Amino acid sequence: MGLRISIVSYLNAAPLGWYFLHGPAKHDFQIVPDLPAKCAERLAAGEVDVGLIPCIEYQRIPHLRVIPDIAIAATHEVRSVLLVQRFNSGAIKTVALDTSSRTSVALTKLLLQSRMGLRPEYLAHKPDVSEMLRKCDAALIIGDAALHCNSDEYQCMDLAAAWREWQARPFVFAFWACRDKAAETKELAEIFLTAKEWGMARIEEIAAYYSSTLKLPVEFLIRYLRYNLDHNLVPAHKEGLERFYQLAFEAGLIEECKPVNYLI
Repeated sequence: MGLRISIVSYLNAAPLGWYFLHGPAKHDFQIVPDLPAKCAERLAAGEVDVGLIPCIEYQRIPHLRVIPDIAIAATHEVRSVLLVQRFNSGAIKTVALDTSSRTSVALTKLLLQSRMGLRPEYLAHKPDVSEMLRKCDAALIIGDAALHCNSDEYQCMDLAAAWREWQARPFVFAFWACRDKAAETKELAEIFLTAKEWGMARIEEIAAYYSSTLKLPVEFLIRYLRYNLDHNLVPAHKEGLERFYQLAFEAGLIEECKPVNYLI
């Protein structure tokens, strides 16, 4: 087997991973689908060579390189990273945090503490909105589960939209990162750029597949993949990423704020 790659199992990552799972060279790679937090843990432990990791984990895992031009990001509302409350629930004094998340946990704390001046208590919890809201005033829910939350049932704050309103920059949730040894692989960046292009050309196919598993309309998922998500990592995204790291460092959410080392 070739490269060991940890891929996020959510729909938001599907355009980046579809090539490795269903492409013509799928047998050339060893694929490990997992939740975002677990992808980071596998990369940190050396269980995989490349992982699609929450961007905050780059600051916590040493000796990583970031594959350029590819990310899971948003330039406005993202729809799948939400802070959810019941209507008329009052002040936010307790928050249940989705255990699948790392970057969104940090973003939640920044928005509540640095922007809104709140100091709630936090509880790590599996992604079950009803159970989370039985225990806490608000719940952070991400990924596929968040796509089922709607404004008719809950009061929802879209965290990417809140970040944009606050910082006027795109927000980067995740990107491909590799270990030093994997960085020596010939044309590594080109492999992942090819995979991105291959997946982005198959949005309808991806949406149809996930529509049956998520029980959501194909048209809704196509719009989500094309409009709400941005899979680029261009200068504006990098500026937003650097700002996020700086704010997270100032808030004590990370111990250092090292520059991003991109694979050339």
